[in-house]
Amino acid sequence: MDIANANSPILCLVTNRNRTSRRDLGTIVSDAISGGVNMIQFRDKDMEGPEKLEMAINLRGLTRDKAIFVVNGDVDLAKQVGADGIHFPENMISGIDFQQLKKDFIIGKSVHSFDAATKAYFEGMDYLTVGTIFPSVSHPNGEVSGPEIIDDVTKNLSIPVIGIGGISSENCIEVMKAGAAGVAVIGAISEAVSPKSAAHDIFEILESNIV
Repeated sequence: MDIANANSPILCLVTNRNRTSRRDLGTIVSDAISGGVNMIQFRDKDMEGPEKLEMAINLRGLTRDKAIFVVNGDVDLAKQVGADGIHFPENMISGIDFQQLKKDFIIGKSVHSFDAATKAYFEGMDYLTVGTIFPSVSHPNGEVSGPEIIDDVTKNLSIPVIGIGGISSENCIEVMKAGAAGVAVIGAISEAVSPKSAAHDIFEILESNIV
């Protein structure tokens, strides 16, 4: 799936093993992909060492030829497991050669303002994750921007934008109508009784906005 030229909307599941209702993360990811998730961002900050590598290998296997697999912030891990992409936080350590990474990976970045989006655009990112759109469990004290920031970024920068933050089947259409190429979610899928059904419901709504 080429993010820049995708014919389908992007539905990204950001992993968090603490928000799976005590279920296996691999099972959640597999079910979510079956329901329509086409991008997985591996972001579990409390994992490290062999455990993190083992999970990354597992998720790489589950996503291969089915969904884009992006590793959050860990270039070495992305190389080890043959990830499709690397996702960077807004306040990342400088000195990374993005152009070199782009030879082998899709690269993206989280941003929380138009100025940060502009900086990331000129750094050469392939896509941006923009938020926090709605009140979010992951960032309970974070500033909420609403879909307006999506509209602002997409009208001024030629780059795919994925909305994130408190997004569910109830509000995802607002994000798409603001110009997003897709949405990223955590709890709306990973905490659902049926991750597959939850993913299917969201993806159907996203598709309804594709002209």
